Amino acid sequence: MKARTAALVLFATAVAGAPAARAHQQTTSFAEIAYPVDGGDLLWRIRFRAADLVRAAPAGNAAAVIASGLRVSATRGDVTGPCRRTAAAVAPDPSAPEPSSVFVGRYACGAGARALHLRYDVLFDRDPYHASYARLAIGDAPDDDAATVVFYDRQREVTLDVHQPEPLWRTALMYLRLGTAHILSGADHLAFLAALLLAAAVRGRRPARPATTRQAIGATLGIVSAFTVAHSITLAAQVLHPGLVPTRWVEPAIAFSVAFVAAENLLPRAPRGRWALVFGFGLVHGLGFASALREIGLPRRGLVLSLVSFNLGVELGQLLVVALALPILVAAARRDPARYERWGLRGLSGAIALAGAVWLVARVAAAH
Repeated sequence: MKARTAALVLFATAVAGAPAARAHQQTTSFAEIAYPVDGGDLLWRIRFRAADLVRAAPAGNAAAVIASGLRVSATRGDVTGPCRRTAAAVAPDPSAPEPSSVFVGRYACGAGARALHLRYDVLFDRDPYHASYARLAIGDAPDDDAATVVFYDRQREVTLDVHQPEPLWRTALMYLRLGTAHILSGADHLAFLAALLLAAAVRGRRPARPATTRQAIGATLGIVSAFTVAHSITLAAQVLHPGLVPTRWVEPAIAFSVAFVAAENLLPRAPRGRWALVFGFGLVHGLGFASALREIGLPRRGLVLSLVSFNLGVELGQLLVVALALPILVAAARRDPARYERWGLRGLSGAIALAGAVWLVARVAAAH
């Protein structure tokens, strides 16, 4: 197998090899961390999906395993010392949209702390891409200034000033990173983009003619721009006006968009006006991004800045995929147009269409 054909296979594997029901592969948890202004106990509540909790504690001792992975310390003056854990328990969460449980840990930090040091070491040994999104209610910060921090493999420990909210630039940077990570970890979004890029490397169908670099860039620019504008509209609308659009059907609709666009690549004639179709599906994907942000949480202070930063992060991740994949696809189409049409355009599109169909069935079943 030639090198470029191998690259195509790897490209397809990356975008089409996800589990059926959930297209974002890494495990996640969502937390609330509260420490009152007058000191006392710190409360750390963490919601885990049931499947992720089994991975964290396969022997069933979930509360002990999670508690052993959390550390809380407090600084008073120039002295830092550990906060004693006084409670740790796990219970089902009936309010969650999917089977989930909540860990509740209580730590006696006392009054007078000027800084808190939190360390999170849960699940990283089983999933290096695990992330825990924690909403903060710390010290003097009013509810409107509540911020979000993220624990991940390279940032397992954070230090919080009890009397000063997180600076806006740091919050914006965090949401920029979250947006990039979301698009790069979302197999459904990547599969949708991959199907579009596969078609952008050729002109016409049966036989397909390799596109010039200018033609490929022009076609990609049109569809990416339509997708960007569309998902930006619905992302902003749904975040700024929660509940504006019902979202129960969003995940199945995203799966349908993947299957539909990939199936179009199998038609004997190339579809016209594809940007309009991509715009319509982009509106749906924007609602999916909004659902992710709802789980993560957005601060009221600097809400618009955080929203814009997340959206820019999505665009950066998307542009990174295009910059890496499009030159490979264009070169492969030029080198052997017939083989690219057979194995690239039709073969990989068929695999992506099948993945989209499987996701669709699984998500419709999960919705009921």
